[in-house]
Amino acid sequence: MITISKLNKAYFEAEKKTKVFNNFSYVFEGSRVYSVVGPSGSGKTTLLNLLCGLDKFENGSIKVNDSELKNLDETSLDQLRKKYFGFGFQFHYLLEGLTVKENCLAANFGKEIKALDSLFEELGISAKSDNYPRNLSGGEKQRAAIARAVCSKPPILLLDEPTGNLDQENSLQIQEFLLEHAKQNKSLLIFATHDEAFANKADYTLRITSEA
Repeated sequence: MITISKLNKAYFEAEKKTKVFNNFSYVFEGSRVYSVVGPSGSGKTTLLNLLCGLDKFENGSIKVNDSELKNLDETSLDQLRKKYFGFGFQFHYLLEGLTVKENCLAANFGKEIKALDSLFEELGISAKSDNYPRNLSGGEKQRAAIARAVCSKPPILLLDEPTGNLDQENSLQIQEFLLEHAKQNKSLLIFATHDEAFANKADYTLRITSEA
């Protein structure tokens, strides 16, 4: 469970202050699927980064289970992310010096992953598992990033536009894969998307504007 209470977040550029969240409160219950929608610049990516401590906030509270993020130092935040979170970013951020399989193993801290080959098959990248990111198409990189995010079966999955680089057929396949994965593993899945049809498949939809 992630609990947000009276959250305030703003960005400062030169002398200009841009509010992203103003006294924003919300609860993400465990073992549920949430979509986050809103126009570009409304704060969808910022919200995902705040939830796991990758970004800081001015006031308010974010609790991951019983851990208050603002009370944790960087080492403790790293430990919390390792324990609870899997990430799929809008820009894949695969490690260029590692193959697809090695990227997944790195995300699992070098430990062997059961059924990894089966995961690659489900995502349609079996033939690419020993390839480096530079040899993958944009859609293949997206699916490899999803494999990396889910391979260790984390309790919480944060995905930013997980189907953004995929054609319609592959997008639908990945949508169903993610929803089924969350169900089978009783994960809390939170994904940001511009795809309203995909958003509507979630248990709950959080709509945010430029100032929530």
